[in-house]
Amino acid sequence: MMPDVTRNLIGPLPRFARAFLIRMTVCILLLAAAPAAGNAQPGPPQIVSHFVDHTAVTSHFFENMYRALQLPDGRIVALSVVGRLALPKMQARYSTDHAYTWSEPEDLFNWPKEAARYYTFDALVDQQQELHIYLLCDDAIWHARSEAGRTRWRPANVIYKGTPGNFLSALQLRNGRLVLPIPFEHKRSWSNRGGGFLDFTYVGTWSVTSIYSDNNGDAWQQSPDELVVETPDLGTWGADEPAAIQLKDGRIWMLIRTQRGRFFESFSNDGAHWTDPQPTNLISSDSPAALLRLKDGRILLFSNVCRRYPYAYGARYVLHAAVSDDEGLTWHGFREVAHDPLRAAPPSSDGDYGVAYTFPMLAADGLVLFTNWVESGRDRSFRLLDPAWLDATHEGTDFATGADDWSTFASKGVYLQSDPERAGSKMLALKKADSAWPAGAVWNFPLGAKGRLRIELMLRAGFGGAVLGLTDHFSVPWDVEDVFHNVLTLRLPPSGYIFPGVALALGRWQDLEFDWDTTLRYYRVLLDGRQVGTIQDNRRSSGLNYLRIRSLAVAPDSGLLIRSVTVDITPGRGVPRDFESPTFGAGAETLRAPPSPWTKPPVYGPGDGVFVPKFLFRSGIEAVGKLSTTWFMQVTSQAATDLMRRDYQDCHQKLLLKSRFTFQKKPPRSPFNVKPFCRTKGSETAT
Repeated sequence: MMPDVTRNLIGPLPRFARAFLIRMTVCILLLAAAPAAGNAQPGPPQIVSHFVDHTAVTSHFFENMYRALQLPDGRIVALSVVGRLALPKMQARYSTDHAYTWSEPEDLFNWPKEAARYYTFDALVDQQQELHIYLLCDDAIWHARSEAGRTRWRPANVIYKGTPGNFLSALQLRNGRLVLPIPFEHKRSWSNRGGGFLDFTYVGTWSVTSIYSDNNGDAWQQSPDELVVETPDLGTWGADEPAAIQLKDGRIWMLIRTQRGRFFESFSNDGAHWTDPQPTNLISSDSPAALLRLKDGRILLFSNVCRRYPYAYGARYVLHAAVSDDEGLTWHGFREVAHDPLRAAPPSSDGDYGVAYTFPMLAADGLVLFTNWVESGRDRSFRLLDPAWLDATHEGTDFATGADDWSTFASKGVYLQSDPERAGSKMLALKKADSAWPAGAVWNFPLGAKGRLRIELMLRAGFGGAVLGLTDHFSVPWDVEDVFHNVLTLRLPPSGYIFPGVALALGRWQDLEFDWDTTLRYYRVLLDGRQVGTIQDNRRSSGLNYLRIRSLAVAPDSGLLIRSVTVDITPGRGVPRDFESPTFGAGAETLRAPPSPWTKPPVYGPGDGVFVPKFLFRSGIEAVGKLSTTWFMQVTSQAATDLMRRDYQDCHQKLLLKSRFTFQKKPPRSPFNVKPFCRTKGSETAT
């Protein structure tokens, strides 16, 4: 029944007109009540389903691993192998609702008994819509493929003999060639390093190569190239577990797992011949990557951006995802998309743990479904990711839904408590509760080359000190070396003084803000909306995506409270893949001058050799610095910042290419009694 007001408005009209307007009014009301799909904000990945091993299964890492593929008929198939050490069977389950529900398993075929000691597998749907499955065993790789529209299977056959390792990127190139990048064990050791140049170093016991087929898998050839990477010590393996993707220009780009804290990369024009591995700027623990082409043409990367932990040379407690708009040259996002489900407990000494070895699948609607071979416990989860979530430029937390997005494991004294001033609200307490245990918290946000982070906090009476850091990678909450590896480190001493004459008050809520631009390498610090200082970074970085807080108290203290954290970022060009990317140019001599933080700078060309100031506030100022990558600045008060702004703007108008910019030292009545001048082509011009 229509509302009275509507009936009164349309009453005098003819019946057909009233009926038309009634229908239109109902449609408008329904549209107004429905949420606008275009305005809906994508959220973090969600677990949509999971499988649990049968209690009789002993090899849950291998028998409870699922590889999902999008089939041309719209269904999603989840492949798995069962019967390890017996007669292994290939099985399939099917889903029609984004993996929320699955059919019962169906047997596809039996692998030969010689394949009973299997480990991992990978699969793809080829250009003829048939399935190819690759199975890793002790001394061989087996291949099976379907035919007749996936209704029957050809007998499986061995396509590689030797000692292969885990493979994660079964590819079919646009010309139809099948390519499988693989690691393999080499008979190297410290006493037999390989000869030639290799005798001067050590590249471990593993190398990377590829095998390929030009006749749909009937016959296979091995690449003549062996890819190696130096190891950081003598007890590890070297180049391992490559991931690869074909770029738009036809080349294949490979990311190689290493123990050096970053991926190495190699390129190929055909999948048979590869360039020597070179380091990338992509941080990673000793864990493999996963690469996927998205529906909009971008590339999605999964990796463990983790450092400084004994296991896996950096840990696998969190899994990250990032997106590239330019074929892997630069990246943004680096959001946590999965956590170790058992991270609150000490890790098991039996097998791998954490969350790693990602197998992603592009769904028909552009969403990404992924599983992980390594996931602590016996469950295996399917997670659904909207790639648009990685494009977000705002993130915040007020603990209304808990603190699961914070890593606080192995800490005592870090917990949620009620906010007595705000009914129903929570806040995070961080204090030294036990001198034998650390107290730390780590929070991830979208990677930003520029941004502002605001934290509402209170230092409680009896606060024993803490360190606050902003950085570009994950490390465990108790990482005592974070002060050296953070991009920005700010110590909060027990007194609350963060700069000379500037202190956080004890027992009072305050807003502490950080405003950064990594291209300039300076960070403004604001307290309750007022700038109180500027900090120089510890090291160069292309963006920030982590907040770290760690107690420095040596004995139990009252600690601090956090009500909320918000961050807004500008992605910029993101993390460059390597030093040949447009962000860096071909070398240090071709770098462009960075923009001024206060005025729009002139455009400098490559090789201009511009000199820019390096400000150091001591008893006086002598500041000359040659531009290499960026320019540096460290000031300690708002007055100093205002002075630098004025003097920089004055001198900036006179700054010419190949000129020098210096400050004349004056008697140190105060650090601000300094009269600057510009020196141009050897002559001095007073300002």
